[in-house]
Amino acid sequence: MFMARHRRSARGTPVGGGRGGRGPEDAVPGRDARWLNTQQRRYDFHLGEAIRAAIQGSHDKATKHSETALLISRELYAGAADPARHQRDLAAALCTHARYGGGWRGIAMLAESAGHYTALAEADPAAYEVARIDVLTRVALAADEAGNSQAAISLLREAIGMYLKAPAADTEERDIGVARARFHLGRGLLATGQTGEGLAETDTGLELAAEVLDRLALSVSAPGWLDPAPRYLQVAAPDWAAAAVRSMSRHADAGRWQRAAISAQAAVLISGGLAGLGGETLRDAHAAITARAGQIFARQRPSCST
Repeated sequence: MFMARHRRSARGTPVGGGRGGRGPEDAVPGRDARWLNTQQRRYDFHLGEAIRAAIQGSHDKATKHSETALLISRELYAGAADPARHQRDLAAALCTHARYGGGWRGIAMLAESAGHYTALAEADPAAYEVARIDVLTRVALAADEAGNSQAAISLLREAIGMYLKAPAADTEERDIGVARARFHLGRGLLATGQTGEGLAETDTGLELAAEVLDRLALSVSAPGWLDPAPRYLQVAAPDWAAAAVRSMSRHADAGRWQRAAISAQAAVLISGGLAGLGGETLRDAHAAITARAGQIFARQRPSCST
């Protein structure tokens, strides 16, 4: 099962906020430890299913699971003897569900999530500063979705600068955050006609993401290689694949076949990993990307005279 393989992040703490250090003393008043443990397992399950459904493009399913995870985390946080021990779960659930809140509700959830992560980062910057900056990236995307592309570009530049200065218990997770922000910045710049800078940001993000993949030493040649990868890598994969496709297409259109081929390799690899997570949409996308990449590879190869 997906959740069984992804309860823990690369740095050993449970994904979605974590359970480290909790015990019967955290029980909600009037509820026993068994109930608390059940609710924690339900939270893990629903948050994991929400993320998986979002990756697969199943909006309704993702919305339902993320809403359930948020309700559970609010109940645990509000009723606990020590709410701070459930704060990171609530922050993660708010950030995940914000994309489905729409408009001001989504922004309000992101602001609430950021507040929780700010408090957590003050106590443990290495553990939570990256997550706090991740929320700023989500705010930038919300601004872009609302039609304010210049605000989104400004926020993404700010987020990249913050990531580069941030302490991190998991440097791979931080660097994937930087890469994702560059993917989105590149997309925004391309959309506003700043082609040179947009491609430069995109390609820089692709190079950084590839370095992270090398450091993680995953067996990417194996079928389903993305399934056992850290959660943050899975979450970044759709943006990564989309950025690689934009890069290969733009470079190919300009006749830069060698650079287009480099991006095409990334597009095939990451879209293939996503296809391995399941879903007809992801498999169809991978097939289309592979076909286009094959055309680029053929153009890159020098012709042989006979």
